[in-house]
Amino acid sequence: MKSKMVSEIKYVNGFKKLFLQEKIISLSGESGTGKTTFALYLVGNLLTSNKQVLSSCIWVQASEAFPKKRLNQIFSCQPNKLQYINENIFIIPKHKPVNTYKAQAEILQMLFKPSCMLPPNLKFIVIDNISHHLRFKIAQNNDFSYNASVLDSFYETQLLPLIFLCQRSNIILILIHEVSFDPKLMKNRPFYNKLYDRIRTVEIILNNIYNSQQKKMEISVNNHNYSLIYELEDSGISFKKKKEDKDK
Repeated sequence: MKSKMVSEIKYVNGFKKLFLQEKIISLSGESGTGKTTFALYLVGNLLTSNKQVLSSCIWVQASEAFPKKRLNQIFSCQPNKLQYINENIFIIPKHKPVNTYKAQAEILQMLFKPSCMLPPNLKFIVIDNISHHLRFKIAQNNDFSYNASVLDSFYETQLLPLIFLCQRSNIILILIHEVSFDPKLMKNRPFYNKLYDRIRTVEIILNNIYNSQQKKMEISVNNHNYSLIYELEDSGISFKKKKEDKDK
């Protein structure tokens, strides 16, 4: 148990250092790879990593309901930590996910209005799943010019002002995406990846490994690439040493 805690602290500190380079995190992956679990695990551990500094998180239910039961499961063995996390993650909308593209736009635009009262010591904003309603809106229309204008409007009136808010206030923004297969790169990418490629991010892509319980996390930041092997457990994410690392 002690060695597991040491390993957990090591990886959490590693991600904390990574996020010093970029404040915008693009998190994508196939169904079942644990996107939301990883976001919960990461935010929960980072919120409580420094007992001397209180911090909070806004979690936007853009199309996915906030998984409170999963959060409670991940931190069930650490009740004090769990209580703090539950008290300092503010869920928007409070009772159910956003159900239209227009409603999502209103929620996101509300966050960066000067009149919006943000939680004290806000350190994280998580949006799960930011591209779902955008994808549905574009699928309803076959006009290329119209769809291009929708993407531009989304970028200019929702995404970019939110990024400016996070950069100005030193907030880490985690964008959770659905994915599609990119035949040129031969790997999964977020839907509308060209849209998100306009911004500098830490890109994290989660992949299933065929015929295995293990999964692969690919991380790209500032032209540097890293990979980690992990498994989903009741306690969240368990990182595994790669074969070449075992003797180090």
